[in-house]
Amino acid sequence: MPIINQPQVAIMSTDAIVRKPVVARLSDGSESIAIHPIGNLAMSWDHRAFDGAYAAGFLAKVKRVLETQDWSAEI
Repeated sequence: MPIINQPQVAIMSTDAIVRKPVVARLSDGSESIAIHPIGNLAMSWDHRAFDGAYAAGFLAKVKRVLETQDWSAEI
């Protein structure tokens, strides 16, 4: 959990990306165990500065970009 340092009002941290087993949904609707790269994001914020709904929306946007972006040019 990241710790906010004054005068910051929010901070986000990341973990290393590691390969972990996950349940993956196949195109036919069935499920299978697969190995996927998984990373964690954590965020702390000062609720006096802004409502937690804004932080949740921001994290949802970050998640969506990370999951849908074509990163092949970056590697």
